[in-house]
Amino acid sequence: MYTISDYLLDILKYLRVTDVVGVPGDYNLNFLDHLEQRTDLTWRGNLNELNAAYLADGYARKNGFSALVTTFGVGELSALNGLTGSQAERVPVLEIVGTPATTTQQTRQLVHHSLPHQDFSFSKQIHQNLGIITGQITVNNAITEINRVIQAMLQTKQPGYLQLPVNLANLQVNPVFKTRIPTLIAGSTKPETPPLTLLNDICQQLNTAQHPVLIIGSAVERFHLKNVVQKFITKHQLPFVDLNESKGVIDENIPQFIGTYTGNISNPVVQQFMQQADLYLALGPILSDVSTGGFTQTFANYNTILLTPQEINFLGEQRFPANPENFTATIKALCQSPNVCHQAGPTNPFQLTPLPSGQQQPLTEDFYRQALETFVQTGDTLVVEHGTSLFALENNRLPGDNCYICQSLWAAIGYTFPAALGASLANRQHRVILSIGEGSILLSLQELAFAIKNQLKPLIFILDNQGYTIERVIQGLTASYNDVPQLNYQTLLPAFGATAKTAQFFDVKTNAELISVLKKLQPANQPLTIVQLRLEKTDAPANLKKFSKLVKKNNQK
Repeated sequence: MYTISDYLLDILKYLRVTDVVGVPGDYNLNFLDHLEQRTDLTWRGNLNELNAAYLADGYARKNGFSALVTTFGVGELSALNGLTGSQAERVPVLEIVGTPATTTQQTRQLVHHSLPHQDFSFSKQIHQNLGIITGQITVNNAITEINRVIQAMLQTKQPGYLQLPVNLANLQVNPVFKTRIPTLIAGSTKPETPPLTLLNDICQQLNTAQHPVLIIGSAVERFHLKNVVQKFITKHQLPFVDLNESKGVIDENIPQFIGTYTGNISNPVVQQFMQQADLYLALGPILSDVSTGGFTQTFANYNTILLTPQEINFLGEQRFPANPENFTATIKALCQSPNVCHQAGPTNPFQLTPLPSGQQQPLTEDFYRQALETFVQTGDTLVVEHGTSLFALENNRLPGDNCYICQSLWAAIGYTFPAALGASLANRQHRVILSIGEGSILLSLQELAFAIKNQLKPLIFILDNQGYTIERVIQGLTASYNDVPQLNYQTLLPAFGATAKTAQFFDVKTNAELISVLKKLQPANQPLTIVQLRLEKTDAPANLKKFSKLVKKNNQK
C-alpha cells in the first residue's frame, strides 16, 4: 500500500536528501516506521530537537534541502529557534511534525504535549507569525498541501513546517503521484520574465560608471546564481567584494576579488577601494550590523542598485514587486545581457601564504588566523561560529571551491557545531573544518555522541579563552556572567563512545604546537578531531574590538 508518508519521503529522496534527522515521539512514530523501511533514506536521531534543527540547517546549506522530524508541542517548540534561523537566512529546511490524531484535535482532548486551553492550532500560528511556510495535512488535502509547501520552499528558499496527524501517516494515496514528483519539482521554477526597463537602466549605469563594484550576498548562492554571476564578473572584469555571510560564494581566488567587506572595520585596502567606487551593484545581501560593520558601509541609496528577493531598489527608487522570481530573472538577464560593455577592473592574483613558522610563544588569535588560512584547502567546508571565530577569519582568503557556513544575521550561539555535523552528513567526501568557542560548543556538545555514532569526521578547533569573549569585549570584561565551565575534552571523547581509532585530541598552547598539529592534520581521511586552542582570556581580534564599540554605542541609543 502506497501512503502519504511514502509520497513525502519520495519527494525528499528526489531532492537528494539521503538522511532525515530529528527526535522520535509517539505522534511521529507511524511516519518514522515508513522511513525505517526505506533502503534509500536513513534515520539519524539527534539528542534534542534544537540541535536537530541546527543540523538540518547545515545539511541544507550543503545539499540544497533537508528535513527534520519532531513531535507536537514540546518537540517542535524546542526546534523553533533553529527553524527561525533558517527563515532569517533563507535555508530550505522542512520540519515534519507529528501531531495528535484528527479526532483528538476535533474533540479538544487534553492530551500530553498540549496546552490547558486545548487549542491545537497554537504552534502552527507561531510558525506562521515568524514567516515560516506552514501546512497541515488532512484527509482531503494531503497531496495538495504537501505539494504547496514543497513548491513554496523551493521558490523562496525558506523553511517549511508540515503537520502530519498520527492517524494519517498511513493514509493511502494513489501511487501515480510518485511519477509526478519530477513535474512537481520542475513546477517550482516559475517562468521568468526579466523587467526590461530595470535591466536597461542597470546596464547603462554599469557602462557609464568609472569605478563600479559588485557586492555579493548570500542569496546568490541560495538561488543557485553563483555560476552565472561569476562568469559575468570574469567576462567584464568587474571587481567584487563579498560579505561574511557570503564568503566563497564567488571564488575568492579569481583576480577580480577585492576582499571581504565589513564597513569601517574592513581591511584598509578594501575600505579604500570601496570609498573610491562610484556605483555599487549589490546582489542578494543581508545588510545587517554584522555584515556592514555596525552600519558603517560607504554606499547609500543614491549610488547603489540593490537586488534582493525582498527588495529591488534602483539608486533609491523602489522598482517592481520584490519577489524571488524578479530577483533571479533580473540577475540572470543582466549577467547574460549583450548590453554590458564594461571592461575595466583590478587584478588581484591569489598567492597562498606559506605556513608561518611557529615559535614556543603563547598561542594568539592572530597567529591562529594566519595558520588556518594556510591550512584550508580547495574543496573544504569551513563552518565559523558567530563569535571571535567569525571576526578572526572573515578576512582570510579562501583558496577556491569552498563552502563557508556562518549565521551572520540570526547568530544563534551553539549553532555551528550541529551545523558542521549536518554539512558532514550531507557530503562525507568533503573535509569539514569547524572553528568555535568553548562557550558556544557547550550549548550543543551532546551531539558529539551523534557524530561518533554516525562516523562523522569534522576537524573541530575550539578557541578556549575561558568565557564568552565576544560578550567580554562588548561589556563585562571581567564579569562572572561571561565565564563558562572548563571541560576536559580529551576525556569526553571516550565518554561519548569514541575509541583511539575513531577520534583524536590535541591540546595546543603555543604557536609551535599549532603548526605541528596542522601538519599532522593535512593528510586526508583524518578521524574526528578536537583541537583545544588555549588562548589568553582577553585575546580578541582587532576588528571584533572595533565592532564591539559600535554595538555598545548602538545599544545605548
